[in-house]
Amino acid sequence: MNTKFLQLPFNSSYSMLLMLPDVMATLENGISPNHVTKWLKAMIRPRRYNVYIPKFSIKTSYNLNDVLSEMGMTDMFGGRANLTGISEGLRLAVSEVVHQATLDVDETGAEASAATGIGIRRSAFPAPVPVLKFNRPFMVIIAERNTEKFLFLGKIINPTI
Repeated sequence: MNTKFLQLPFNSSYSMLLMLPDVMATLENGISPNHVTKWLKAMIRPRRYNVYIPKFSIKTSYNLNDVLSEMGMTDMFGGRANLTGISEGLRLAVSEVVHQATLDVDETGAEASAATGIGIRRSAFPAPVPVLKFNRPFMVIIAERNTEKFLFLGKIINPTI
């Protein structure tokens, strides 16, 4: 996959991995947890870049009723629900379970999470600093670094708006 990667630490545990592919469909069709784990491990050595990331906000919500039912958690949605620990006097059942995720990136967040890397040179002349612009569709993953578990995966389709 012809893709550029940038890892920005949020704090000691979490990182944001930005993936800038030449062709988004190639990345979408080929990405797997094993690929991302390998990419995260390969980014141990910091490099210096001039990075341009647009402000963006992703917000989505998911109804988890079907997912939880498929996992075997069916009794809580119907007449067989036993939620007496919440209310002894009323007969309760869960009507819906909703999960909402939000990711906001702006100059404060990017500045706080962007660490200046160490550039190593062989000559006395400064090497040009490469530019990495996220000005076309890209993907973002929020990962817990120690366990390499992904907490969020999103796609920015039009970063110029």
